[in-house]
Amino acid sequence: MPSNNTHPSSQVSVNPEGGAIRSIGDVAAELEVGNDFLAELQQKASTTQRGYVGNIRLFFEYFLNRKPTSNDVSEFWGLDGEVANSLILKFKNHLVESGRKAATVNRYLAAIKFLIKVGRNLKRCRYFFDSDRIESLKVTKYRDTRGVGVDEYNKVFDVLDTTVEKGKRDYALFLLLWANVLRRGEVAKLKVGDFDYHEYTLTVYGKGDGNDFTSVDLNPMVAEAISDWLGCRMNLKPNDPLFIALDFHNYGHLLTGDGIYAVVRRTCEKAGIKKRMTPHKIRHSGITDALDLAEGDYRKVQHLSRHADPRTILVYEDNKNQYQLELTNKLAERVGKKRKGR
Repeated sequence: MPSNNTHPSSQVSVNPEGGAIRSIGDVAAELEVGNDFLAELQQKASTTQRGYVGNIRLFFEYFLNRKPTSNDVSEFWGLDGEVANSLILKFKNHLVESGRKAATVNRYLAAIKFLIKVGRNLKRCRYFFDSDRIESLKVTKYRDTRGVGVDEYNKVFDVLDTTVEKGKRDYALFLLLWANVLRRGEVAKLKVGDFDYHEYTLTVYGKGDGNDFTSVDLNPMVAEAISDWLGCRMNLKPNDPLFIALDFHNYGHLLTGDGIYAVVRRTCEKAGIKKRMTPHKIRHSGITDALDLAEGDYRKVQHLSRHADPRTILVYEDNKNQYQLELTNKLAERVGKKRKGR
């Protein structure tokens, strides 16, 4: 892998400590890796792992000064373990010096660790990610749970035309996102068979690739909206996606998490909502509103949001009531003044 001080056209990788390692061409010929490994990885991996692809590309670009190819991935897998981990450590230090947040640095490291794991599974990489040498950064947890109020959110429904197919779909989607505070990944996994109109329930599958699921209750208005949306579609099967794309090129295909994100962004902008809205921002907004409706009973809200740790709800409570700011203001009022006679 060429160093970031090496001309992009160079075909010989350079050890960060000095000295040639192996040529890109030689390693690629040995390993016989496909022509577009990163593209293939992006198609086949889970949502989290697809997100790694961009991080992996930037890792290679730092050293290559160009977009990486599958040959570059092959070369990286073929490196000596000491050299490979030296490169990773150098990249980590670069991220830290560039002012990247700890969570961002850790995400890059996780992506590279995943790349090494893939190489080992393919028996094309002999070394491990050196976690003792390349430690993750300590992350100070902070969750920006500030969303929008219900009056602001209701602007969305003013711009939806529920007499047409797209309006019916989006009406059901925006109701569901708010009332059941679902994550976009959970919505994207929903199948027609997961919806029970007679029982007003929806089977929701958890984050990641696991098979854990739970049955959530639906408000009758939300269930009716979903039913009305499904009434627009023909020859439905239980395994069909509950929400589908309606644009010309993707009509009938699953409305992915990215598709849901795009619908939310466009619709909220059209509605004149000033805050930059995302599906997760809607979730934050719904949870915050639920805390008011539950009169601060965070355990009730935990059942709604399906957070594993009830302490997470306390973050919403603090952001909503601004307890920290209240006490900060009171503390600040007690200091900073000159004492008499001084």
